[in-house]
Amino acid sequence: MDNNFIATLLLSVLGSSVFTLLLSSYVTDPMKDKRNYIFDEKKRVYEAIITFSQIILFPRESKYSLGVGRYDIQKLSDEKNVENALNDLKMAIPKLMLISKNKKVIEKTQEFIYKKNEESFNELIKVLQKDLYK
Repeated sequence: MDNNFIATLLLSVLGSSVFTLLLSSYVTDPMKDKRNYIFDEKKRVYEAIITFSQIILFPRESKYSLGVGRYDIQKLSDEKNVENALNDLKMAIPKLMLISKNKKVIEKTQEFIYKKNEESFNELIKVLQKDLYK
């Protein structure tokens, strides 16, 4: 084997390794991090929406199984819990507009706020699940 051939082979291997390293460091890793961040943020917001929706639908039962960081649902009346959860749902709509490109998520959330029934809740859950795991 010729020395030039070995040098060329080493340079091409090292060059492709460096190129791959740079590509992953500046392109693919940031894209993965962004997707993971968006997924985690969607999951957090969607879980909050589900929790508030359950408080609205089942205020008495939610006192024993759900918790909210901003207020103690066990100490407040059912009416006050429903009012707080409804306000929190309304406040989540701008967050939804930022994190989701799916307009059905916002529509179904607003529909649930308006109707406050189990049917609209089930439709909301389906849309949230499809949007999160698409």
